[in-house]
Amino acid sequence: MLKKLASRCIDINSPYCPCLLAETNHCTFCSHLKGKEVCDCNWSGVCILYEKQWQLKKNNWLSDIDAPVRLEADTEFVVKEKISEHTYLLEIEVTPELAQSVDKCGSFVFLRRPIDQQFYHFPTGVMKVTGNTIQVVVETIGPKSARLLANDNKQVLVRGPYYNGIFGQPWIDNIDDGKILLIVGGIGQSPAIPIARQLVKKNNTIQVIVAPGKIGKVFIAGELIELGVNVQEVASMRELGIRLLSEQLADSQKCPELIVSAGPDDQHYGIITAMHAARVSLPMAATNNTTMCCGEGICGSCERVTKDNKHVRTCKVQTDFSQFIQE
Repeated sequence: MLKKLASRCIDINSPYCPCLLAETNHCTFCSHLKGKEVCDCNWSGVCILYEKQWQLKKNNWLSDIDAPVRLEADTEFVVKEKISEHTYLLEIEVTPELAQSVDKCGSFVFLRRPIDQQFYHFPTGVMKVTGNTIQVVVETIGPKSARLLANDNKQVLVRGPYYNGIFGQPWIDNIDDGKILLIVGGIGQSPAIPIARQLVKKNNTIQVIVAPGKIGKVFIAGELIELGVNVQEVASMRELGIRLLSEQLADSQKCPELIVSAGPDDQHYGIITAMHAARVSLPMAATNNTTMCCGEGICGSCERVTKDNKHVRTCKVQTDFSQFIQE
């Protein structure tokens, strides 16, 4: 039985904690580093306040500004495949340290041209890591992503690692020998591959429902089949995929222990609605589609509000997607 998900910062116990938010008393986790006098954190095995003071003393830092920063690689990319009109599979050689750090599901990086200013960078999930090479899928539908591939450019600055690409990550990490329903739509196919790999490693049985979505093509079916996953392609998630989900929820023999939704927020909410209609309550991990600008919790562009009126910076905070107010 999977436990209820407790909210926590994704960077706890990593080299990137304490982060810059701790300096201004805006830590997402530590009540003292939020400016409160009483300690009421949800204990995760580490005291961030202690870590901050210990690291400042150990390294003779003047402030958190001197704390470790994300890794960067100034490199080139290769367009391995043009998936559709505006969707490209890119292959990028990075440093061994950066490649190793993003080799897990939920990882993402920021990309931009090296000659561009920082406000051009945009996040994209890591689909695959092979040696020192990472693969990402980019949709050139906005000015930042379009800029990267404009005029036959091949230069890219990669910054990472970032880890909060999936809400409900602990459910994926902690399920073994389970029955999983992985629902995949559109650009969600990219993060679905590392999710499936991790679940397969833990001897889970995985049923996949996948639709082409707005990109117009299913491009991961072959790789999923190679992993030993049962794949069912549908032309439309809204018309056919959710119907298949409802049928499984109504059948106690087919009902999964965990649902993972890799796709747009509309898909996530459609799954939640289907569970409510079937009177079934299951844990659901879901890809993080929130707009991000900095990835460090500073700018606030990724902030969302929960049903109990908490403001969550979703680039940092790991939580249950179903608790967000639908936008």
